[in-house]
Amino acid sequence: MSPDGRTMAYVTRQGNAFRLNTQDLQSGTVQGLTDTNDDESPSFAPNGRLIVYATRQQGRDVLMTTTLDGKIKTRLLSSDGDVREPAWGPFSR
Repeated sequence: MSPDGRTMAYVTRQGNAFRLNTQDLQSGTVQGLTDTNDDESPSFAPNGRLIVYATRQQGRDVLMTTTLDGKIKTRLLSSDGDVREPAWGPFSR
């Protein structure tokens, strides 16, 4: 759920693909955000402007962010190995 409670992010199965969608809870409007096939674990940013999610890209597990309209997507860089289980929070060592 978005921080303001207006939008729900979820993963839906479309054939053999699992893709990220959002639904406006007032209007019921559903919007597909991704064209990848293995999306999971969406989480809204605390400010509600981005969603982070796990997916597969070029055979690797990666984390991606997207804007709520799906127009801007960014892969979060990692140094080694596969990355899964996204969560927003402060960085700590």
